[in-house]
Amino acid sequence: MTRFARIVLCAIVLASLAAQSPAEATTATVVRITHTSKWKVPSPDPSGITYYPKIHRLLISDSGVDNTHVWHHRNLFYVGLKGRLRSTGSLTKATFNPVGIAWNWKARCLYVVDDNADAVYRFGRGRDGRLGTKDDPAKRIIYTEHFGFTQPHGVAWRPKKDTLIIVDSALRRVYKFHRGKDRRFGTKDDIVSSFGVGKYGLTHPEGIAYDGVTDHLFIVSDSQNFILVTTMKGRLVKKIDLTATGINRPSALTFAPGSGGQRHHLYVTDRGVNYTVDPNENDGRLFELRLG
Repeated sequence: MTRFARIVLCAIVLASLAAQSPAEATTATVVRITHTSKWKVPSPDPSGITYYPKIHRLLISDSGVDNTHVWHHRNLFYVGLKGRLRSTGSLTKATFNPVGIAWNWKARCLYVVDDNADAVYRFGRGRDGRLGTKDDPAKRIIYTEHFGFTQPHGVAWRPKKDTLIIVDSALRRVYKFHRGKDRRFGTKDDIVSSFGVGKYGLTHPEGIAYDGVTDHLFIVSDSQNFILVTTMKGRLVKKIDLTATGINRPSALTFAPGSGGQRHHLYVTDRGVNYTVDPNENDGRLFELRLG
């Protein structure tokens, strides 16, 4: 091959690589489906999910169960990685509407979002050492109206710089909270920044997760069948197609070890039909996904 031919070939390859969008959609493979509706204490509208590494459990919150016929005064569910319900708890000390949850393993507290109250609560463990019991200390730490948004849904926590991340479904924006000198969230010296996700096709974002492996954010909307992946500054990374998974209405997501011992799988909750559409519905599901 002549030197000129090599130059031309190199130019063609580089042009081809440049034409490939970094946001090209990838796919997700279903590993396991759990019907949360079939648990002994059902969760018909799972709305929040996080991973509690110390006990190797997923925590799932349900913001609609109290409006259904399967209400057992429990809206927090401890779940094994294979989808088995291990125990239940209640967040009703502060909210009947826990639309989003995130575990902070450093502070050993659970952040809980209520979009009716426009609030983020901080739940600690009481003397019994368990979340979701009567002795839990619970306190509102953020009133989102003070920061310009009124439909908080998903919440995530980023260990690096101790960042609390909230997605608002009405404004379709992601808000990042950094504590100020007083070391408390929700006070005047908080450093708050935000970016929009509506431009990427999400019409009603509800769930958000932080991935410590990539330092990216993963976001779902109940009206779209893909996961949006962005950088911490809101730059589009890619979209993960959920069409083939059978997920109907994605509501929340979190990263955790896989049920088969894998290091890093994604778990997504599916609310299905909302209780506001059918008060007798009971069709909640949990999906374990392998990305790639």
